Amino acid sequence: MRVSLFIIAIISLSSCASIIMPSGGEKDTLPPSLIKIEPINKSINFKANKITFEFNENIQENQWNKHFNISPLTNNPPKFKINNKYLTVFLDNLKKETTYSLNLNHCIKDMNEGNVSEGIEYLFSTSDKIDTLKINGRLIDAKTLEPKINTWVFLQKEDLQDSLCFQTRPIYVTKSNEHGDFLFNNLDEKDYQIFSISGLDFIYHEGDRLGFMNRLVNSINDSNLTIYLFDPLYEHEVDDTKDSLLQSESALVGDITITSSFETNVLVQLFQDKQLKKEISFKKSPYIIKNIKAGEYDIYLTIDNNKNNLWDTGNFILRKLPEAIYRYKETLNIRANWNLEIDWYIN
Repeated sequence: MRVSLFIIAIISLSSCASIIMPSGGEKDTLPPSLIKIEPINKSINFKANKITFEFNENIQENQWNKHFNISPLTNNPPKFKINNKYLTVFLDNLKKETTYSLNLNHCIKDMNEGNVSEGIEYLFSTSDKIDTLKINGRLIDAKTLEPKINTWVFLQKEDLQDSLCFQTRPIYVTKSNEHGDFLFNNLDEKDYQIFSISGLDFIYHEGDRLGFMNRLVNSINDSNLTIYLFDPLYEHEVDDTKDSLLQSESALVGDITITSSFETNVLVQLFQDKQLKKEISFKKSPYIIKNIKAGEYDIYLTIDNNKNNLWDTGNFILRKLPEAIYRYKETLNIRANWNLEIDWYIN
């Protein structure tokens, strides 16, 4: 009897036990971490032909050719080699008395989950100091006034011929961020020509948008620059809907009167949901637009320099910038049977 009870007890305990598979642990969400660089970051009097980066885990490259950037550019893109935890970047033909910046953001990821490393930048100088000057600014679409993101900006020699500016590898390069802002770090005090191009490389191809400034820039005097990108092959579009705001007198319509300081021909455009609804040319202020269908509108004003009642794009060969466009600071509400009056003075 005792033996039977003992067997029953063992069976009961066994039936209560659950089989649990070993856990694989939490998912790795951390990117590789840099633990050592040889030679050290911000080295001066640099004479090495390679830089070795050691990470805390095994690594692999992540679209290296797309993300890696050295500035100023070298004659040949630096080669690289990955061996377990180590990344080696090989250098040659470095210029004398020059500060170099290596940007490795998004170039490296781990082996398991593909977590991408960010914020990896390496500085060195072939002189006895690290240059610390900078030039910054913003890229803007000349027609829409929207910021241009992920777009190349570069600096060229001050005496480079115009015909070669978009056919020659630049000296310094950077890209605009998600806000259209760009930044050149670690510059010297020289004067440069500054350009932008929307293509995948630094060479102009048909369909690319261009941007430039009609003067030299330098890191002593220039900051918060604005560069307008334009399509050099832009052709004027015919919009059959742009007069759709003119309504019969019985419709729910309002008027707008704009007083401005401009003393030249202008084009006033009314946009609704980013669609051009009305465009009128004026020779002088005030600009009065009547019988506008009630609703909310964005107002744009174009300086019509050549008085052809059209917006004209730029021409790099002629060093002609696109005609300036301004957008009113806020969306306007046109009310029925109401005349909206605004003062629009631009410095």
